[in-house]
Amino acid sequence: MSSDTTATSATATPVQHQFRLGSGIVHRSSPLVRRAILAFGRSLGWIFFSLRVEGATNLPQGREAIIVISNHFGWFDAFILTLYLPFQPVFLVATESQRKWYVRFFMNLFDGIPIWRGQVDREAFRSALKVLDEGRPLGVFPEGGINPELAERTARGEQITAQTGPTSRIGGALARAKPGTALLATMSHKRVLPIALLGSDRIGSNLRHLRRTVVTMRIGPIFGPLVVESGLSGTQRRARIDEMSDDMMREIARLFPPERRGPYAGQV
Repeated sequence: MSSDTTATSATATPVQHQFRLGSGIVHRSSPLVRRAILAFGRSLGWIFFSLRVEGATNLPQGREAIIVISNHFGWFDAFILTLYLPFQPVFLVATESQRKWYVRFFMNLFDGIPIWRGQVDREAFRSALKVLDEGRPLGVFPEGGINPELAERTARGEQITAQTGPTSRIGGALARAKPGTALLATMSHKRVLPIALLGSDRIGSNLRHLRRTVVTMRIGPIFGPLVVESGLSGTQRRARIDEMSDDMMREIARLFPPERRGPYAGQV
C-alpha cells in the first residue's frame, strides 16, 4: 500500500453557508473538526476494508484546483476518496440522497454541493465553479449515480426526487458519462484527475457477512484542461461536449479490466 493513503488533510479557509435542500454549498465544520474526523475515519476504514493505492505518482504536486472524476459503484466511493486522497475534494452529491443522515453529515463536514439530477442545476454549477475558482479540488462522478437504470429517466429531463434501486452496482460495468462533467471542465479550464475504485461495490454486502473488502484505488495520469473549439454552432458545441464526456470516461475505463469497461470496452 502506498504511504499516500495516510496523507494529512488539506486546510481550506472555511466558507460559511447555511444548508438548504437542493442548492448551494453545504458547510458547517471547522478545519480542526475535519482533521479529527479524517483521522477517526481512516482508523474505522481499516475495519471495513483493506485499501491498495496504485498510481500515487500521478497525484498533482502541491495544492491545485483540479476536477477528480471516478466511477460510482457504491455508497462508500466518496468517503474513500475523501479519506485517502491527500486532499479533500468538494463533491457534487445528488440532492435526494440528503435524506440519509450520513450523507448530510458528510456534506456538512466537507462542503458538499447538492445537485438535482435530470435537469440543468445552474446553482450547483455556479457553486462548483466557485469552489474551483477558490483553488479547491472538486469531486464528480461522471456516470451521474450508482443506479444506471435511472439514466433513461434523467435523459428525459425528469428530476429525481427519491432514492430508488440498488445502493451498489456489485460486479457491474461502467455506464456512459453524462455531459455535465465535461461542461464543468471546459468552463473552469482546470485539469482532470481520473480515479478507478475497484471493490468498493462489495463493501456493504461483505459487512453484512462480517468480512473485510479488498479495495483498489487506481489513479490515472492527470489530463486537460479541456477546450471547446471556437466558431462552433450551438448544436456542434453540444455534440463536442458529449464527445468530451466520453473522452473523460475513457480515462477512467483505462484503469479498469476490459470486462468492466461497459460501453467503453474496445475503445481504450
